[in-house]
Amino acid sequence: MEDSLKFFSEEVDAWIEENCPESMRTPMPVSEQVWASSNIQFPSDDAKRWFHSMVKKGWCTPEWPSEYGGGGLNFDEAKILKQRLRFFGCRPAQINFGISMLGPVLLEFGTEEQKQEFLPKISRGEIWWCQGFSEPGAGSDLANISTSAVLSKGTYTIEGSKIWTSEANKADWMYCLVRTDKTVKKQAGISFILIDLKQPNVDIKPIQLLSGQSPFCQVFFDNILAKESHRVAPENDGWKVAKRLLEFERTMMADMESEGAVDIEPLEVLRSTQALNRPGCKTLYRKICKHEMRNNLIEMTMTRTAIESQNGFAPSALTLKYLSTEETQKRWELNVASLGMGGLEIVDRSDGVKKEVSKSFFYSKAYTIAGGSSEIQLNIISKNILGLTS
Repeated sequence: MEDSLKFFSEEVDAWIEENCPESMRTPMPVSEQVWASSNIQFPSDDAKRWFHSMVKKGWCTPEWPSEYGGGGLNFDEAKILKQRLRFFGCRPAQINFGISMLGPVLLEFGTEEQKQEFLPKISRGEIWWCQGFSEPGAGSDLANISTSAVLSKGTYTIEGSKIWTSEANKADWMYCLVRTDKTVKKQAGISFILIDLKQPNVDIKPIQLLSGQSPFCQVFFDNILAKESHRVAPENDGWKVAKRLLEFERTMMADMESEGAVDIEPLEVLRSTQALNRPGCKTLYRKICKHEMRNNLIEMTMTRTAIESQNGFAPSALTLKYLSTEETQKRWELNVASLGMGGLEIVDRSDGVKKEVSKSFFYSKAYTIAGGSSEIQLNIISKNILGLTS
C-alpha cells in the first residue's frame, strides 16, 4: 500500500511539472480567480491551460466517480494530490461552490437523473452556483424561512426573497430552501430546490460592503418557476439536506485556500517592512508565531476530521468553522499590525500590499457571520459536543 501511494505521489509530481505553468504556481490575487460559470473567463492563457488540464484529469473533483466527471481517486490518493498541489504552490484551477458544497449533497441525496444532469457540468466548471438560504426576516434562525413554493403539474411556483447571497448577480443557478408546507413544524415544511436564475422575474440587487466589494446580494423571486425533478430529496424533507450542506460549507470555510482566498503571511509583511527591530515588535512576532502554530493545529484537525468522517459524523467538524474563521480574522489583524503606523488605508486610495491587506482585513469581518455566526457555532458546539442544554 505504501509503495503504491509513493508511486502515485511521484506520478502526481511528474504530471504537475508537465501541466501546471510556472505562473500558476504563484499566489493568486482576487482579480485572477477563475470562477466556474456558463460564461467562464480566464485572466491568461496559462490559467486556461491549467484549468483544462485539471478538468480533463478529473482532479477538480478527485474523489467523485469518473462517470460524473471526477478523478475516481480514493481518500488517500486525494489527500496526496492535495498535498502535492499545495507543495508546488498550485493555484485552484477553478472557484466553484458546486464542487465544495452542492456536489457532495447531490452525491448523497440526489437522484441518478440529477447526478447525470449536474455533476459533470459542476466538475467541468460550467455552472456558477449561489446559495439561497438566509432571508431578511429570518435572522439567525435558518428554519424560519417564508419564501414559498407551490407545486402544480410538475412545476413549482416560487415567491419570496433571499439575502446575503454571495455572487448571486453573477450566478447561473441557485440551490435554495423554500417553504412547501406552512401547517407543520417549521423544519418539517422545507424543501431543497435547484433554481435556474436566468429566467424572467428574478431581481438581483448587490449589497455594498465596508471593504468596497459587493459579493453579497438580495434576490427577489416574483412567481418564478422550478422543475419538480430539480427538488433534492422528498418534498418537505429539505432540512436534512440543508444541514448536510452546511457541514460541507463550514469545512470549506475552515479551509479558506480551498476556494482561492487571498493569503498574505504576517511574518513576510513584518520582514518586508524591516520592522523586526521596532519597539514592541518582539511581542508582535510572538503573536504571529502563536497564530501560525494554531493554523497548523487547525489543519491537522481538518485532516483528522476527514478521516473520521469516512465512518460517519465526526463531532470535531462542528468546531472547524468557528476556530478557522476566528483565526482568519486574527491573521488579517496581524497583517495590519505588521504594516505599522498607517498600515490600514481606505481601499480605493491604497495600492500594492497595503491595498490587499486593507481589503482582506475589512472582508474578513464577514467570515465569522457567513455560514452561521460564531455565536451560533458556539451554541451548536455546546449542545452537540458538550451536551449542554439550549
